[in-house]
Amino acid sequence: MKKRAFTMIELLVVIAIIALLLSVILPSLKMAREHAGRIVCADHLKILGQALHLYAQAQNDFLPETYYTETRTGGAATYFIFKVNPANPPSNRIQEKFNLAPLWTQGLIDDGAVFYCPSNKRTAFSYEAYMGPHDWPSVHPDYVNPDNPGAVRIGYSYLPQSSRKKMTVGNKTFPAVAKKLSQTHPGHSMCLDVLQARTRMSHQRGGYAGANLLYADSSVKFRQNQEALSKQAYGLDPMQDPELWRTIVQRLE
Repeated sequence: MKKRAFTMIELLVVIAIIALLLSVILPSLKMAREHAGRIVCADHLKILGQALHLYAQAQNDFLPETYYTETRTGGAATYFIFKVNPANPPSNRIQEKFNLAPLWTQGLIDDGAVFYCPSNKRTAFSYEAYMGPHDWPSVHPDYVNPDNPGAVRIGYSYLPQSSRKKMTVGNKTFPAVAKKLSQTHPGHSMCLDVLQARTRMSHQRGGYAGANLLYADSSVKFRQNQEALSKQAYGLDPMQDPELWRTIVQRLE
């Protein structure tokens, strides 16, 4: 019997069908991957929240001291954790500690990956950029920032907000920094995903943007607010505009 081969038209139809199926499936796979990353990110924040409660129990209700203050209000001040000297042995590598650092140095967090959102692959907020999982916290030689050598950043901002006191940032009034766990406002976040340049947000795939926020009761909520996160409202980098950064955080809450 004579074998019948595919015609060119039939091959093109098959290719077109495959391409159509891929165009439908791939976005769904990306969204599923982002959803999974968002869940892991929320789990990391919950672990940080529980560690903060344990820290406060051991420190007469006091929370780790924030680098963010009334006089140092830059959003970037909230995500620094260590200043290290990679040349030193691990036991003497950490030179300075900021923000959530006591959770690590006091053994309340024993996995550096917890300080990072897996959805954020940007260098400044990547676990691997600081030698994890082999040698965290230590800056990878390829990622040394000449303007701030030895600085270790995490993927979350730390800002416990007071229910009692206020502070002025720019032309607006916001909750002041809470020193103790009992002083934190239940409706305002303590930690949240880094909100640097919009393209560096941890969760901005699939045509939407949002952030995971950790509250004082260790609950985590994923928040979206197009008024706050639109390209026009968000600006180039709210971390460099303290008033804008606090406004975005407030709107997300």
